[in-house]
Amino acid sequence: MLPPLPIPATIFVLNLFKKNDWVVVDCLTGLSTKMVTFPFEIGAGEGVDLKLDGQGVAERHCAVNPVKGQGLCLIKQEGGHMLVVDGQAVDYCKLLPDQDYAVKVGGHFLVIRGGRELNTWLRGLDFNQWTLQDSATNQIDGPMGFDELCQFAKDHQRNHQTLLLPQGMTNGFLLYDAMEVRASRLAATQLETLVEEETVLTAAEVSQGLLTCIVCWLNFDIGDIMHIASHDSLRGDPVLGEDAQQRFLATRFNDRGQAVDAMGLPCTDIACPHCRRRLPQGFTGAKNHIISIVGDQGAGKSYYLSVLLNELPARLFNDFSVVFQDADPTGNAIINQMKQVLFGARTPEEARLVKTQLEGGMYERLPRQGRMVALPRPFVFSVASAATPAQHCSVIFYDNAGEHFQPGRDSLDSPGAQHVASSSGILFLFDPFNNPDFRRQIADGTDPQLDKPVIDQQSIILSEMKVRITRLLNLELTQQIDAPLAVMVGKSDAWIHLLGENALQDPVQSGRLDLAALQHNSQKVRELMKKICTPLVANAESISRNVLFFPVSSFGHAPMKIGPGDYAPNPLKLKPFMVEIPVLWVLSRVAPELVPGQPEANGAA
Repeated sequence: MLPPLPIPATIFVLNLFKKNDWVVVDCLTGLSTKMVTFPFEIGAGEGVDLKLDGQGVAERHCAVNPVKGQGLCLIKQEGGHMLVVDGQAVDYCKLLPDQDYAVKVGGHFLVIRGGRELNTWLRGLDFNQWTLQDSATNQIDGPMGFDELCQFAKDHQRNHQTLLLPQGMTNGFLLYDAMEVRASRLAATQLETLVEEETVLTAAEVSQGLLTCIVCWLNFDIGDIMHIASHDSLRGDPVLGEDAQQRFLATRFNDRGQAVDAMGLPCTDIACPHCRRRLPQGFTGAKNHIISIVGDQGAGKSYYLSVLLNELPARLFNDFSVVFQDADPTGNAIINQMKQVLFGARTPEEARLVKTQLEGGMYERLPRQGRMVALPRPFVFSVASAATPAQHCSVIFYDNAGEHFQPGRDSLDSPGAQHVASSSGILFLFDPFNNPDFRRQIADGTDPQLDKPVIDQQSIILSEMKVRITRLLNLELTQQIDAPLAVMVGKSDAWIHLLGENALQDPVQSGRLDLAALQHNSQKVRELMKKICTPLVANAESISRNVLFFPVSSFGHAPMKIGPGDYAPNPLKLKPFMVEIPVLWVLSRVAPELVPGQPEANGAA
């Protein structure tokens, strides 16, 4: 349990504010700051008006500033970080006096309010007393302390979409966010203790080992694997926190070769010795192939992955007699739910997938090299021959926020996209609507995505990816990697006509991948890309010796605009186009026994 949050007495003796003065209060410390001048900046950098620390806070995260025609607004200033107001991720929010605005900035819960007599409102705040309010059932839990209420909500399985708010506030914070902030604070405290005791693995130990963790991408040997205690009394891991089952190095085994915990129960789950995250069943018995999906924010990676996981199993089984199945149902629950939302929808509004956020549910906070960091959840699937199950491997996908691939987003504190250096194959998803030259080629269309603003960083992202890979693998900048790189030119339904009629060939023939057809299709797309986006082609081909270009469309039709900058497909018109072909090509390179390739025209395999 964390110590009680200190509530300074100064909060209750503020002078009477003038008409429509504004104040921001940190709900986890009780500290208040009056807004004297505008813009009023909030962030982690020097010179801001309210300086915050911790993971997820940008140098200049957001600002309160008058906007012509809008009045006073709270505005997000750095696109790579979330700004959450009253439970909703926003880019800006209009502020009205005499209203509470519950604002989440990284691990900080703030409340912003303006009015004439703010001292009366401030006196009514009590950050030692929080309640949980479920608007759907009208159920209220509390009042309790913040940590106590979070634990109560977890023990009683309260809906994570309910609101948690301190006494005196009319708006609050999502329980999901509160649980994440509490877990982060607990983990940070425990990790500091662990570092002081010098039990964290050294940098030399991190780089050794034949196995690579699919969660933190650090190496270890099979003898370093930790087991997860089974007995419920063995709860409380020194790194992961009081709610996690203990991790330990096994010294006792039963007749079946299973590790036995301190209470004598057999342990069926194993964990990485670095991040301590549970590893999927079969981790040590199969070759694990990471397939990294890279692209800028808004390129459609979440939709692509959801559609891919719907199309790939049928293609593999029908054409290659290969079974593609869920290897980690618990860990894959989020992506499986996204697939169900998309393909079970009846309207575009129901088919909408929420953009992946840097600190959202697609990430989990785990220890890595002495720091608690946000790492993307791995989605693990088994690929095996139906006739010869011994021929099998695992494939791992991630759904990164696009911001993680941008320059400046890679560090020891934010290593969430470093899986590209451990990848068996890389899929780069290019968004033609984010490239001004490409948009001019399709400008006469009616696709609503033509209306969205262009922020083209895609060539820069490829350059950044190359720098990261060469640094992590200790290569010269001029060296290329062997891992296949598939450049997927997305939303092909909007531009496929630019290739000409009947320009593409069917790449799957008689249970084999027709490599000659792939080369033919790639050359057609490459010619178009070289004509329109020459730097991107050059950057891609400087990364890998093995590059192909693919036309893909996750929807097969133009999406509908359902809000400002928000687009979703008509689920009744979904007709994906070649989304699985890039993955089949990667598998033909890394697991040819499962996805054999028809020799190319020159006889090369």
